[in-house]
Amino acid sequence: MAFVRRNPLQSAVGALLAVGLVLSAVVAGTARTTRNAAFTGCGFGYDPNLPDQGYGPGYGYGYGECPTTTTTAPPGGGAGGTFGEGKVFNVEPGQDLTLSGTSNSPNTDGKITVDEGKSAASSSPRAASTPQPQTIGVFVTDSNGSFRTTVTIPSNLSFGQHTISAVINGQVVAQAILIVVPDLNGNGYRLIASDGGSFNYGNNKFQGSVPQQLNGALPNKPIVGGDNSPSNQGYWMAASDGGMFTFGDAGFFGSLPDAQHLNGKLPNKPVVAMARTPTGNGYYMVASDGGVFTFGDATFQGSLPDAQHLNGKLPNRPINGMAVTPTGNGYWLAASDGGVFAFGDAVFFGSVPGQLNGGLPNQPILAIAASPTGDGYLMAAADGGIFTFGTVKFAGSLPDKDHLNGKLPNKPIVGMHILPNGNGYRMGASDGGVFNFGTAQFLGSVPGDLAGKTPGGLPNLPIVALSRL
Repeated sequence: MAFVRRNPLQSAVGALLAVGLVLSAVVAGTARTTRNAAFTGCGFGYDPNLPDQGYGPGYGYGYGECPTTTTTAPPGGGAGGTFGEGKVFNVEPGQDLTLSGTSNSPNTDGKITVDEGKSAASSSPRAASTPQPQTIGVFVTDSNGSFRTTVTIPSNLSFGQHTISAVINGQVVAQAILIVVPDLNGNGYRLIASDGGSFNYGNNKFQGSVPQQLNGALPNKPIVGGDNSPSNQGYWMAASDGGMFTFGDAGFFGSLPDAQHLNGKLPNKPVVAMARTPTGNGYYMVASDGGVFTFGDATFQGSLPDAQHLNGKLPNRPINGMAVTPTGNGYWLAASDGGVFAFGDAVFFGSVPGQLNGGLPNQPILAIAASPTGDGYLMAAADGGIFTFGTVKFAGSLPDKDHLNGKLPNKPIVGMHILPNGNGYRMGASDGGVFNFGTAQFLGSVPGDLAGKTPGGLPNLPIVALSRL
């Protein structure tokens, strides 16, 4: 469906590792590691013909994001994280980042550089800009070639993905990915309805809706997914036919049907989820049969059915979610029975049937979110059940006494996300209800927002996505 494009960073860092340099990083003022934090997305397409979907026909979408993962704090406080191949530091503008490591160059001056990144286009696709490195810190290695330095992330550095490097004698000796995010605490979220309506809370701001963009008309097919731009000043919405709607600074990089993917034909099965790349210069769409479509700088790493996973057969249950790895060089696909399929540098850490000794979840899995380290993922079911894998920590599920006095939600859970700092997560229901766990703050819900404005305080059409800050 798309051509594979090799990430040049992988080649460069792989060669650097051969010289044996190891770097670690500490983010000042936090007890969380900041490596490998990035976007993930997940979704769900209801099928009335499948018996495991007890909530009936319609459309739904879940969205999640990657948290950071707790590690043992190094001496002096802060949090540790490996700076090397495939690693990502998740930071805010103006935040201090302490880097340390060893090299083969004793008593030598060096510097830390970061490129200008690749910001998403405002309304149309464009070629990615050439990174222009700037020096943000210096260091001197000791007699053993070791060094330690603290740098401040420039306050004007664009949101999204950058390359951070250690340079000695003009040569890059180590390199990793730096992802600049607006708010590590996740103090905002957006609920998206199937008609393209947008309900915004906390630091998420309204930038438009599909009916507004179409002069009051509805999209040809229902909206099934959405995501925020890296700057949080825009967002995408994807329809089940692959149509794409952009708002604010979210760039348009293509839609379905198109000549590149389907020769102008609609996908065999409906699109059920979308996920943007770490740079915001591209996005993925996935269909319920596991077909993957790439746009902009999104790299194709495989799709279902394939010989690697299913010997060319379709999955037992429809694919309903997608999560992208922190590097952007891989992704997971999740099915409604909790089956997981890994592509590219995504690692398989288990599935719901495996966790349940071959059993199925009580309700279909609707959302998947990956850890920032790429070392685990989290899945949510329609009844609010939570399943964790790898390094992801469990912080609660529905039903529980804190939210519903042990009762199931009035409507199915259709979306979720994890806080960027990894301390909690939220789930959103199709009626716009929001449930928060861990340190995630409750900032409002659609029924509360529409109280007295619509019958029952409900949106005109069901909520299908919960996006992050």
